[in-house]
Amino acid sequence: MIMRNNIIYIGSIIMVVCVFFLVRRYLIRKKLRNLMLKDMDRDFGNTTQNIILSISKSHDLYKNLIKQTHPDRFQDNKREMATELSMRITKAKRNYSELVKLQEEVENFKSS
Repeated sequence: MIMRNNIIYIGSIIMVVCVFFLVRRYLIRKKLRNLMLKDMDRDFGNTTQNIILSISKSHDLYKNLIKQTHPDRFQDNKREMATELSMRITKAKRNYSELVKLQEEVENFKSS
């Protein structure tokens, strides 16, 4: 009977310590999150949206743009411009907002 009471007592202490550390961890993360949001610029919503779109849509847009501007598809007079655009597209491979801006430039390049 005494052994069982000791096990229950030790189990209760372990549970209280675990709950204490979990609550402490939650409060620290909440404090850091609030500090980060307070220090961030007002453009946090657009940054978040760009991150989400970069994860989900940037690969397809990148593939499409790089196919359109590959230097081997153009003659000598447009090849340099196509090379520059291809390099910029590759550099912005995982940034959706930059790829959208470059898409406009690609459309202008193709129409000229």
